[in-house]
Amino acid sequence: MTTFRATFSSNFKDQKFVEQVISEWNSGASFFSMTSSGSTGKPKTVKLSRAMLLWSAEGTRQVLGLHQNLDQCNVLCCLPVKKTGGFMQLIRALCFGWQIHFVQPTMHPKLPVWDVGSKICIASFTPAQLHSLLSKDKIHLLGYHSILVGGAPIGLALKEELNSFLKETDTNVWETYGMTETASHIALKNVLKDPYFKPQTGVQLSLYDSQLCITIPELNFFIKTNDIAILHVKGFEVLGRVDDVINSGGVKIHPVLVEQVLEKVLIREGLTRQFYIGKKYNSKWGESVVLVIEGPPLDNIENLLTICKQALPAYHNPKEILFVASLERTDTGKMIRKIMSF
Repeated sequence: MTTFRATFSSNFKDQKFVEQVISEWNSGASFFSMTSSGSTGKPKTVKLSRAMLLWSAEGTRQVLGLHQNLDQCNVLCCLPVKKTGGFMQLIRALCFGWQIHFVQPTMHPKLPVWDVGSKICIASFTPAQLHSLLSKDKIHLLGYHSILVGGAPIGLALKEELNSFLKETDTNVWETYGMTETASHIALKNVLKDPYFKPQTGVQLSLYDSQLCITIPELNFFIKTNDIAILHVKGFEVLGRVDDVINSGGVKIHPVLVEQVLEKVLIREGLTRQFYIGKKYNSKWGESVVLVIEGPPLDNIENLLTICKQALPAYHNPKEILFVASLERTDTGKMIRKIMSF
């Protein structure tokens, strides 16, 4: 039985759950249940085998170049421990005897002050959490070995913040790709070095109707995802979920790609609010692109629509801009993209 230590922030609410998982793990339980985040639909419970969890933990350890039972190696968990990202932080600590620190998951996590000599070998955040920490508590992140970022794509603004931050430290920041069914990520992308996600050893990828299929022969595992992807020689990129695709006049539009362009446009116009691309029924084109922006309405809507039109191909530019008081998010700041009827 691997021994390790766990500490909890004073406001952490799931200590009993953590202790239950530790007990089940040490008693040799064969299956464990995790809950999906709910950011792409209704949360669901998925049962995963011990073999899958061990495979995932070992694959991550190898990619990050960490040693088992590394002295003074700490794991930081700021994500919900009952869901994939947080749960796997606990499993990694259990597998390798690392000390783990649990912080109540919020959009603005309050990090503890570490003892001199301690080193965070793995921390996991959502993009919203990492943005908050870089803005307010950057000093707490200095000296981390590896930071995993998942749950949503890393946007342009956050990438620029990371470029500046990483000049001050040897930390590696990895964007993750995975799902509850695969026990967290099956691929990683070094934010500064990699153009595409690189699958972990033992993962085979294929496409069916442009949707990414994942096979792990060692575990006799296969899943067809809802993600539309492009395979490259040195990895793959994800264009978005099939449910989010907008079909306008027979042209299939991927909101994630439109958002990447519009983020640059909006920043150039001095607009740093959160937004996403939605769709609306159109009697002529079937569906049309709608830009949904958080916050009060702007005065220069027509001018903004014209600027968007100039930056995007035909059919891809927003035909309408809608403003909402606040976009729906999870506790850790992951935006919940709704398939809405406006």
